[in-house]
Formats: sequence, structure tokens, C-alpha cells
Amino acid sequence: MPELTIALFQAVPEFHTSERALAALDLALSGAARSGARLLVTPELYLSGYGNADAVRAAAQHMTSPVIQAASQLAARHGIGLVLGYPERGDGDCFNSAVVFDGQGRMLHNYRKMALPNDFERGCFRSGTGPQVFEFEGVRCSVVICYDVEFPEIPRRAALAGAELLIVPTALRARWRFVSDCIVPARAYENAMFVAYCDYAANGPKPVYSGASAICAPDGTRLNTGSAQNGLLLATVDTYAAAARKADFDFLESLKELNALSGPLVRFA
Repeated sequence: MPELTIALFQAVPEFHTSERALAALDLALSGAARSGARLLVTPELYLSGYGNADAVRAAAQHMTSPVIQAASQLAARHGIGLVLGYPERGDGDCFNSAVVFDGQGRMLHNYRKMALPNDFERGCFRSGTGPQVFEFEGVRCSVVICYDVEFPEIPRRAALAGAELLIVPTALRARWRFVSDCIVPARAYENAMFVAYCDYAANGPKPVYSGASAICAPDGTRLNTGSAQNGLLLATVDTYAAAARKADFDFLESLKELNALSGPLVRFA
């Protein structure tokens, strides 16, 4: 069964120009490729920084913009896939998005965040329509962003569609650290899938962000966890582990049985 080594880029949180963001991304892709990773994940809204509406609007990009094309070319140059968090301008509005490129720089997927948690996001973005599954080097993947993962129904939708790996760019504030500590492993366990959760590094004497990026296995164990500093976290996803976990017991199959008894427990519009 396929294996995939993932690198999470726990970046320094800052509002920067696209040139600086791309320069730091270039270094991260280079380091990840040298370490044997096949896919690099950035935090939420990496291209602009999180929380400043003016900076986010100024940095918003169409999927075909030169900045996004430059990111795809970096992925191709280093021969490694990329999940890039960015503010997207499209369909007459702005979205909190993550675009996925393969190791040749081809776009595989673009996800728009569903759950917008605060005034900053609700003032800047329109909600997307939910996760879909795509294949990356033989692994069935899905993307959600930050607050999305805190709703069991959203990752469950990805799992029911066949996702083996859930990729979660995030901007988790330090005071919500319980999300990375408790909720992320639970999502991996209850859906029998890997979860790669990429946050910003903690910074300053009173950290703004959790610095607790994590890659969790289908049994809920942590394969790697951030240590507050900026840098790369690596782990290998082995889809055999997801199959073995489901062979033990499978919540998704049990859910079908429960739905047959009582009708759908969760309804999606």
C-alpha cells in the first residue's frame, strides 16, 4: 500500500510581501525535499498572514495569478507537492483557500474554507462548499482549513468520500491549544485516517499561535508534534495503517448500520 512522507512548514507568523513569502517557501521546499518529503503543507493564509483584513485583501490572488504560478513553479523545481494557504479572489468574491500542486507543479485541487469563526474572516471571506477527495501519489487526500476540523461532520464527510489523509492548514491561537492536543487526534481516530495539522510557530513571550502542528495516525497517536519553533515537521503516512485500523473496528461501517436503524444521524444540506 502507498506510503507518503509529509512535511509541515511551521512558519513564522508575519504579514509579508508575496516576494518574502515565496522566498521562505523556496527554502522550506528545498529542506523538505532534501529530507525525503513528497508533500509540503503551509499554515492557513500563509501567503498573506492571518488576522489583518487589509493585508489579506491586498494579498488576495486568483488561482491563475503570477504569484500562485510562481508557487507552482517552486514545487516543480524542487520536485515536491505543495499545499499552499492563501486568500483567493474568484467567483466575484474572496475565499480562505488552500491550493494543492503535485511535484510537477500541476494543480490538483483548490479548497475553500467552510466554517468562518470570527468577524475578521466573516468580513473578508465567503464560505466554501466542503471537502472533496483527490489523489496524491496513490494516497486519497482531502483538505479542510482550521475551524472546519472542529466540526465532526466536516472531516466525516471527507472520510465517507474515502479520504485516507486529511490535510489541515491552520492558524490556531495559543489559547485554543486544546484543539491540536485533543480534537485533532480524535478526528484521526474516529475516521480511521491520518490528519496533518499545520499551524504557525509560537512567537514572543506570550505566544500568539500554538506552535503545535501535528501529524496523527488513524489510531489517534501522534507521529510528530511541533515544538513551538519555526521549522519542518516530518512523518510518513502508511495507508496500510488506515486499513488495519478499519479491520479492527470501523466507525464508518457502524454509522451505516446506525443510520439504517434510526435514519441519518447527520444531515448535510
